[in-house]
Amino acid sequence: FSCEALGTYKENTNDVIAECAGYEEDHPMAGFTPKKDVRTLSKVDLDILAVDQLLKFPSTNQNELAQLYFKYGKAAEIDDDDFGFQLMSLHDMTQPTDEQQWSPYYNDYVEYFGREKNDDSAIMKAFNDKDADAEQRHAFIVSWMRYNVVPEYMMSLVGYSLQLCQEDVEVSGPEYWDAFAALYIGSMEGSKSSNANEDGLMLWSIANNRARQFNTQNDQFTAKANDEITDLLFAGQSELERKDCVNFEKTASRVLHLMLVPLIQSTIYYAIINENLDRDSTDESLAIGEALAYSLLPIVSKYDKKAGAVIERNMVRTRGVKPVAEGPQVVANAFYKILDDIGFGCEYIGQHDGIDACEEFDGVILKANKSVPFAPSTTTIIVGLASAIWGIF
Repeated sequence: FSCEALGTYKENTNDVIAECAGYEEDHPMAGFTPKKDVRTLSKVDLDILAVDQLLKFPSTNQNELAQLYFKYGKAAEIDDDDFGFQLMSLHDMTQPTDEQQWSPYYNDYVEYFGREKNDDSAIMKAFNDKDADAEQRHAFIVSWMRYNVVPEYMMSLVGYSLQLCQEDVEVSGPEYWDAFAALYIGSMEGSKSSNANEDGLMLWSIANNRARQFNTQNDQFTAKANDEITDLLFAGQSELERKDCVNFEKTASRVLHLMLVPLIQSTIYYAIINENLDRDSTDESLAIGEALAYSLLPIVSKYDKKAGAVIERNMVRTRGVKPVAEGPQVVANAFYKILDDIGFGCEYIGQHDGIDACEEFDGVILKANKSVPFAPSTTTIIVGLASAIWGIF
C-alpha cells in the first residue's frame, strides 16, 4: 500500500494523524540519532518475534518455518530500498568471521563452550530435540536468540569499530557503532527514549523492564543504564568521526560492559522465580534462566571461575537437581564478585524481592565510573569485510 492510498486520519479535525511519509536515514531510535542508515539491521527483532509466534503452533517437522526465519531472515525484505547493511539473518550472526573475532570476549566464549559457532549449535539442537518439553524448547530457542546470539554479535561490532578507528583505512567505525546501537535498541521502540515499549525484545527494552523491578529507573521510569548508554553512543559517534581513538576505547569499553546490566538483572530475576520450582518442573522460566546464565558465564568465569561455577550449578538445568538449590542470593553474590572487574558498581544492579547483588558489600565502594581495559582477541584485520557488508569500496 502507498501512503497516499491510506490517506490522512480525521483530516481537518483536532484528532488528525498525518499521512505516512518516507523514512529518513537519520530517523531517531529511542532518542539516539544514527549517522548511518541501520534500520534494516534493527529489524532483526522482528525475526525473533516471528520465531516466537511460530513456535506456539504444534509441528511435526521441528518447526521448519521458524528455522527458516532463523537461518535466512525475513524482516529486512520489507524494505524497498538499500539501507546500509545487506540482508542479515540471526544465523549469520552466529558464524565465526574476522569481524566477530574482534570482540574482546570472543576467545572466552570459545574457551568456555569448547567450540566456535556454539550459538548455532545450541539453537539447532533445541529445534531438533523431539523429546524436550514444548514450552521449555520454545522458551530456550527464543531466549538464546535474544540473550546470546544478538549480544555476542554486538560485542564484535564494538570491537571492530575500535579496530577500524585505530587502523589507517578508508572505512571508519561509525557504521559499526550505529549498527551496535540499532541492535541494542531494536525496531520496536519509538523515536524518543521516554516512549518505551514494554514488549520490545532487545536489550534496551529489557533494561527498562528490569530497572522498574530492581528500582534502577530514572524519573521517567526508564533505565538509568540506558540514559548513560545513549550519552555514550553520541560520544562514540563524535570520537570516531574525529579519530579520537584513545577516548573512544574508553567509551567502547564502558558501553560493552553496561549492556551486561540487563542480562545480570534478568539472571537474578529468574533465579528468584526458579527457586520456587521443583526438580522435575517443566516451567519455561527454567529454560529462560539457563539461556541468560549462559550469556554471561564465559565473562564471569574469565574473571572469577568460582563465581562462574556457582551461577552454573544453580541456573543450568540438570535432571534430578532442584533449580537454584543454593538460593537466588548466592547467585546475586556471585555477580557481585565481578562487578569491579567489568567496571561498574551496585547502583545499576539494584535489588528485587529482597535479593541484593551487593549484600556482601564490604566497605570497598564500587562505583560505575571506570572502564576496564579493552583488548580485542585478534591482532590482524581484514578490511575487505567492510566492503562485503557496507558496499563502501
